[in-house]
Amino acid sequence: MKRGNESSIGDAIQAYLQSIGMKEKALVQRVIGDWERIMGKAIAENTDRTWYDEGIFWIKVPNPAWKQELSMAKSKIRETLNKELGAELIREVRVV
Repeated sequence: MKRGNESSIGDAIQAYLQSIGMKEKALVQRVIGDWERIMGKAIAENTDRTWYDEGIFWIKVPNPAWKQELSMAKSKIRETLNKELGAELIREVRVV
């Protein structure tokens, strides 16, 4: 229960991350950790790696057919991930 100036540990962590410029990266890391839940098992099994850098969400896909499918779905992937984040942090998705 919060009283006066008290805040939850979660609020304090979020404030700290924001103050050092890490809140965005922490949010995106949560999405990366939940990749299979968010995108589904089939996509997760055909994705080697995902990472985020400066507004760009990267997806490494070794299979050419899956690479093409995900390339055509980049805008939908961006929308899905930003919805999960609760913010428009991802400006672009790149499939490599």
